[in-house]
Amino acid sequence: MLAKVMSGRTRGFALVTYVALLDVPRPVVECLARLLDANRMRLRTSKGSRALGPFRQAVLVLRWFRERGRALPDP
Repeated sequence: MLAKVMSGRTRGFALVTYVALLDVPRPVVECLARLLDANRMRLRTSKGSRALGPFRQAVLVLRWFRERGRALPDP
């Protein structure tokens, strides 16, 4: 994975922009994003009430699972 971190200041808040390459096929991310979107529709979550859209949430979830899997010790 390749990552680049940039920082800046806006309205007194420190902002961090994180750019990374995730070694997961795009169709997997898109499929998960569709599932997340369908679940939001089922729950009747209003648009704009979530911090991330379905695609970015899918990337975040897959990234979390990738890191969690690497952190586990070998049996």
